[in-house]
Amino acid sequence: MDRTRWIAAPAIVVIPLLVAACGAGASPSPTAAPSPTVAPTAAAAPSESAGAMQVMASGAFEDVDGTASGTAQLVAEPDGSYALDLEDFSIDLAAHTNVLLVANAITMSDEVDPAAALDLGPLTGTSGMQSYPIPQDMAASVMDGYHAVVLWDTEMAHAIATATLQ
Repeated sequence: MDRTRWIAAPAIVVIPLLVAACGAGASPSPTAAPSPTVAPTAAAAPSESAGAMQVMASGAFEDVDGTASGTAQLVAEPDGSYALDLEDFSIDLAAHTNVLLVANAITMSDEVDPAAALDLGPLTGTSGMQSYPIPQDMAASVMDGYHAVVLWDTEMAHAIATATLQ
């Protein structure tokens, strides 16, 4: 009896078994169907109590003593907080420009009282989507007390543009 046959024959059987066993933990091919034993966890499922962001008021920017374009939106976040979002926003220069919420719609700079305004801080950029959180202590009165957004030049003390929130 030839010894090479006995050694080679078990190798023919053992090698395919080893390959199959090693491949069992490998990731499936892109065409393989997902494993039916993997169930989504509760954390992966979207929360049924979480709401969606709601636009409470919005308005398009109009020029006052400068030029800006886009839309200002006062939004209620799912967690109950408020923010002011600027959408499709564009302005030539953001230096020395703060975002203010004011009580009244304005058409001229002298109609703005910076001391009575809610200053949300400096512009974060000259274009694109921007979001400015409303301080928690002001969130309860933001819908009743503020009806316009003003882009305010803090260095020259004038309004660049405004958006009446409706």
